[in-house]
Amino acid sequence: MSIDKNLLLLAIINKKIKPYLQPIINDNFKIKGFEVLARWERFDNVIIFPSDFLDILRDDEILLEKFTISLIEQLIDFFVFKKTDDIELHINIYSVSLSPHVIERLLVLNKLAKVIIEILEDDVIIYECFIYKMLELRLNGIQFAIDDFGCGFNNTERLDKYKFDILKIDKKFISAIDNNISKYNLVKNIVSLSDANNFKLIAEGVEKKEEFEILRRLGVKYFQGFLFYKAMPLNKIDEIIFQIKDL
Repeated sequence: MSIDKNLLLLAIINKKIKPYLQPIINDNFKIKGFEVLARWERFDNVIIFPSDFLDILRDDEILLEKFTISLIEQLIDFFVFKKTDDIELHINIYSVSLSPHVIERLLVLNKLAKVIIEILEDDVIIYECFIYKMLELRLNGIQFAIDDFGCGFNNTERLDKYKFDILKIDKKFISAIDNNISKYNLVKNIVSLSDANNFKLIAEGVEKKEEFEILRRLGVKYFQGFLFYKAMPLNKIDEIIFQIKDL
């Protein structure tokens, strides 16, 4: 399928690109939050992933802002009657799209769930523009996570510069950690770094029981991946939220 700006804009306006939620669990298998992942539901039941249209969004700030607002507003509509203000909601947002309108919508959503903004590894952050927006959002209770730590721009320099609250270990360091001593030692060092700086640490892309057991022994307490749950559309989340509220 060939995707251009006009087709993408129509999908955004008509809310065909929807927020899916992938649960984040603790080491006792209890769901503590969700990561928001965009999925384009095409008319022929084909699901299009962000990797197929992200380059178009990155090259057009106006389109990127519309996309971001659409996802946030769909989340607001979903959570407004859920009474889930104790559930973390991780949203991938490019720093350039943190416009006044996006920030206003995020603050509304943050009253319904604990919003955590995840900064992506390919985000080219302009310090002067971002730091004040970060401060405003933090003053209103929103936290920040560094996504895919160890990839792209998301390194120790960026971690220190912006004082993130949460660190997410990229899947490529998790995959086959049970058979790779270099990955084991790297994750061990990341756990030590996290403990020393009081970061909350989340392991992404956990797909095997062996990976989970090693990560738990190393001291990781939060996990995300196909071993536990895949990303699900909002209409599949109601029952999960009901279970969380009953814990």
